[in-house]
Amino acid sequence: MINIVGLNKEQLKGFTSSEDFQKFPFAPISELREVSHIKNPRANPEDILLFLAYSGNDLAGYLGILPDDITARNGEKFHFGWLSTLSVSEKFRGKQIAQKLLYAAEDSYDKSLMITEFTASAEGLYNKLGFFDYLDPKKAVRYYFKSNLAELLPTKKPFFEDNKKWLKRLDHFINIFIPYLSNGKNHLYKITKTFDKDLEKFINQQKTNPIGRSSSEFRWILDSPWLSREREQPNYLFSSFSKDYEMFWVSVYQQQEIVATMLCSVRNTHLKVLYYFGNENLISDILPKIIKKYKVKMMTIFDDKLNDSIDKNKSPCAIYKRQLVRKYLIHKDLKERIGENFNYDFKDGDGDFSFT
Repeated sequence: MINIVGLNKEQLKGFTSSEDFQKFPFAPISELREVSHIKNPRANPEDILLFLAYSGNDLAGYLGILPDDITARNGEKFHFGWLSTLSVSEKFRGKQIAQKLLYAAEDSYDKSLMITEFTASAEGLYNKLGFFDYLDPKKAVRYYFKSNLAELLPTKKPFFEDNKKWLKRLDHFINIFIPYLSNGKNHLYKITKTFDKDLEKFINQQKTNPIGRSSSEFRWILDSPWLSREREQPNYLFSSFSKDYEMFWVSVYQQQEIVATMLCSVRNTHLKVLYYFGNENLISDILPKIIKKYKVKMMTIFDDKLNDSIDKNKSPCAIYKRQLVRKYLIHKDLKERIGENFNYDFKDGDGDFSFT
C-alpha cells in the first residue's frame, strides 16, 4: 500500500537534519531547497511544499512544489504551485506512485498547478492523466561566444557524452584563439548582489508581468539559492551544487539614476538574464561587458524583445546561435478560472529557474 505524506513550512523545518532523513536511501530534498522553500514569501503556512510517497516504511518517491501567485487582468490573484521535482525510486516503478503523488498535489492545491521543463517521459505521464493543457511555449535563442563542443556534441551521440572531458580540453585550446566579437557601449553600470533602495524604487516604477515579483521576493531569490558552491547534496537527483555559480544585478545609469537593470545568473560560463526592467536596447548594449567580465561561453535569452534588440544591434555578437523552446502545462481547471486568451508572459526567472 502506498501512503502519501505532505510537509508544509513548519513540518519541513529541520527535515534534512532529522534522523528519518538520514536513513533514506535517497534524498527527497536538499538542505538549501528546504531553507529556500520555507522562506518563500508566496508560500502560505498550509501549503504542502514536499510530498513523500511511502511503500510500507520505505521511501518510494517524492514531489516538490514551489507555491506562487499569478494576477489576472481584473487584478484577481490566483494561488498555485509549480511542480518542481518528481522522482520515483526504480525499486518501486510500476506501482503508479508518480500518479498518486500528482493526484495528491492536485487535491492539495485545489487543481491549481503549472509545470515546465519536463522530460519526454514525464510529459507522457502528464498527458495521460488528462487534466493539463499546454500554454503557448516560450522561444529562446542560445548564443555561443566561445567553442562549447562539450555542451553541444553530447546531445547528438552517446559517444561524445562518454568523452566529455576530452571535449572540454579541446574547447579550452580552441578558445585561446577565439576573441569576443563585441565590446558593448560605454554606459555607466554597476554590478550588485544586494537589493538597495534605488534599485527597489526603479523596479517598482516598471511594468511587470502577471507573476509580478516584489522587492522582498527578489531579496529572497538572491539570498536563498538552491545551488551550493561548497558541496553536493548526497543521493539527490536534482541540481544542488555548482562550483562556478553567481547571481547578481546589473544596473545601467544615466545622470546618476538607474535607467535599466537585469537580474543575471552565470553557471559554468552559461549566462541567463532571469529578469530585466527598462529599455531592452540598453540591456543589449551592456551585455558584452558582462560576457567578457564573467568569461561567458554561452548565453540563453527567453525574451522576444531582447532577442530582437540583440539581432538588430548586433550586440552581443555570437559565433553561433540556435533556437530553443520551453513548454508549459497548466491544469485545465486553473486555466478556466484565469480566463481564456490570458497572456501569461512568463519571464525566464519565473518558476524555479531563478534558483538553478
